[in-house]
Amino acid sequence: MVKATINNFESLALSGKTIGAISYATRKSVGRKSETDIAVVNLNDSLETFNIQPQSGFNFGTSMGTKLKLINSRLVATEVRSNNRISVAPGVQGELVPLSDTRVNEYDEDEYDMVYITGKNRKPVARVRSKDAFDVNDLVFFGSEVRYKTDNRNELVMENGEPAVSGYRLNFAQSKVQDDETGHLISIIISEDEYNRLAPTLKTQHKYVPKGLKIAFAGNETTNWTIYADTLVPVEADVKEQPKTSGNATKATSTNTSNNDEKGGKS
Repeated sequence: MVKATINNFESLALSGKTIGAISYATRKSVGRKSETDIAVVNLNDSLETFNIQPQSGFNFGTSMGTKLKLINSRLVATEVRSNNRISVAPGVQGELVPLSDTRVNEYDEDEYDMVYITGKNRKPVARVRSKDAFDVNDLVFFGSEVRYKTDNRNELVMENGEPAVSGYRLNFAQSKVQDDETGHLISIIISEDEYNRLAPTLKTQHKYVPKGLKIAFAGNETTNWTIYADTLVPVEADVKEQPKTSGNATKATSTNTSNNDEKGGKS
């Protein structure tokens, strides 16, 4: 049986227009052997830059300051080299085309229903399509875990002699996904206050729809994405049969309970 993983998504469609206005700046080489050329662009005529892996044949000789637009783009995990080390980081791939190009995204803008945020300070970056990761209407709740605050040394933050709580991780399976398929376990983090509000009514084997979805890159051994939500809304029709979860799946959801969702990130 394939080992189940948590929030393990290959890529998510990303709305290029939600990044902001794009002006071409220069070319940069990345990857394990610096074999991949990416376009560095300025956003909204500011000093802020953003890296995009463009389509094959993109003209890297484009004049600096040229206005472009990004279509049919995707948020992915990519390999990068830093100080002679190879690590995995989030990246954006897509087509960089002139503003006059009449083509549009494959999906309507209202399908980009989740916000991609940075892992450390949760700054909004762009909107992505949750359907590429999971079905928001097919999340069957089966358990929750507390998350604790940690400091810069990854040690627990204490308040009144007790570990400080940063939030709760809610664990879901998907009834329409087979148990031996990789990546079907979904964990969503909500605030402590919202969890306390919802806890009296939360029921295992019932479906809930998350609202106010946000996603950040984690890239650790347990999961490669961290998902946040503002709240959950119960689905009226109860789930008749709880999806099976394998021993490996159960073990995976019980690890790294404190704060290992985000690489280098703190709550």
